[in-house]
Amino acid sequence: MKKWVIYCCITICFSACVKEQQFGASRFKQIFYFSVPAQAGITEIDEDSLIIRIIVDAQADLTQIAPDSIRLSTYATISPATGIAQDFSQPVIYTVRAEDGSTASYKVIITNGAANPQLENSSFDLWYTPGGVNYLEPGSDQNTIWATGNPGVVTIAAPNVTPLTISGSDLGAQLLTRDLGTLGQIAGQRMAAGSMFTGDFVLDIANPLNSPRFGIAFTSRPQSFTISYTYAPGTPYRAGNGQILTKEDSCDIYLLLENRTGSVTKRLATGWFRSGESQSNFTSINVPMIYGNLPAGSPSYLFPVNGLFGSSSDPVTHLTFVASSSANGAMFEGGTNSTLVLNNLSLIY
Repeated sequence: MKKWVIYCCITICFSACVKEQQFGASRFKQIFYFSVPAQAGITEIDEDSLIIRIIVDAQADLTQIAPDSIRLSTYATISPATGIAQDFSQPVIYTVRAEDGSTASYKVIITNGAANPQLENSSFDLWYTPGGVNYLEPGSDQNTIWATGNPGVVTIAAPNVTPLTISGSDLGAQLLTRDLGTLGQIAGQRMAAGSMFTGDFVLDIANPLNSPRFGIAFTSRPQSFTISYTYAPGTPYRAGNGQILTKEDSCDIYLLLENRTGSVTKRLATGWFRSGESQSNFTSINVPMIYGNLPAGSPSYLFPVNGLFGSSSDPVTHLTFVASSSANGAMFEGGTNSTLVLNNLSLIY
């Protein structure tokens, strides 16, 4: 996604000025990432209290869990080590030792989740302001499972994913396709679709286009999902180079279940809704999850990029939910001011 390039360049410049460097041995002793098998959702790391909270599958055995990935400050070490099973029926203390010998003790709390979990903030009522910015993002804080394309768009325009009051305290998420004008057109990024997804944005200096990371840890098997939406396709429809095309815009709303083992991702289930029909009043849709291979004759956009489907015996490890105000937003094209509003996402088991 080229729309992340400008943001990445700016971020690289600033991040180059903030490093864990000092004269002598390093004093830094932070846990940046901590994951375990059968995890259901994101890891919450509270640096103030040094508490890490993780939810795992309802059937997971808490007495035999071995963390599979831990990322620390440079030169720091941790005890117990990654891959060593612990009894998490009670909180477990992990001690991080900095290069200078100082330590920090993190309390890791792991609990079983519900048998049929819902996604947090699936009503889209909660929004927060990330540090250092002046726009809102979906979630209660930085530990949210939700991310948007706002970090890339705001480098040259206003955010295009914002909260919208539906009635009283009921909020929805409004996704807007923005025409970025000649400045965006120079980079072949004239149109910026409003996009919201489960996952996060992690700077990849070697390849900035990989910075958006889609999907969260998830282990259950919903049979469908429901969501309420309105949609107004906009005009004119432009390509990334600014050319007006004789096309009509469509919104995309989809949910994927995956098995991610090592570096291989296999699609286990597909639930996809694409429509260019105008909907001025909130409409609730039920989108079925199709497990396994897709039926013959299915549209090409439904298929995984790598072409890999899993089997019924493969466990679900990740869920990806994506919504966009322009279905071809990844190609930086869409209708000017196409607007998708979402409310009340629910997984049906």
